[in-house]
Amino acid sequence: MFDDFAQPGAPGTPTFADIGWRTYEPGRDAASLAAVFRAAVNELAASHYDAPQRAAWSTSADNLSEFDARLARGVTLIADYAGAPVAFAQLFPVDHVEMLYVAPGWTRRGLASALIARLEALAREAEASTLDTDASALARPVFERAGFSRVAEERVRRGSVSLPRFHLCKPLRAVSFSG
Repeated sequence: MFDDFAQPGAPGTPTFADIGWRTYEPGRDAASLAAVFRAAVNELAASHYDAPQRAAWSTSADNLSEFDARLARGVTLIADYAGAPVAFAQLFPVDHVEMLYVAPGWTRRGLASALIARLEALAREAEASTLDTDASALARPVFERAGFSRVAEERVRRGSVSLPRFHLCKPLRAVSFSG
């Protein structure tokens, strides 16, 4: 789901340089991003979340029109390869990373880090003083390498299932605490 380091693959394997970047197109991208989301949750999060937790989490993409509406708010950026999305992230509102998912097979190529950097730049342009997120146990290290610090560990309910997550924050502007 989340990646961190750009690593070279075997000859002929697509690399970071082969990735195209674009914004979300409502009505057009929802189904393909729902597929990336479900695959990331069900396959990549298995090391941190059990099957009932992953099933509850992945249901948030079941209603495609609601998922489309959720992706259409704020700014959703997509990394694609050969016209197919391989990662996406959302900034909503201007100071919160709402979503960050990388397709299995595309992890550890720098996509998540690049998406975080792009969203951070947008937050800075909007003059946000901080950038925060509610990250999964899998995503937490990626955000921490990007300069985020843990504020709190939380539990969120999806139906009858409880999922752990981490509220993380990164200051974007220097703050003076002297009078």
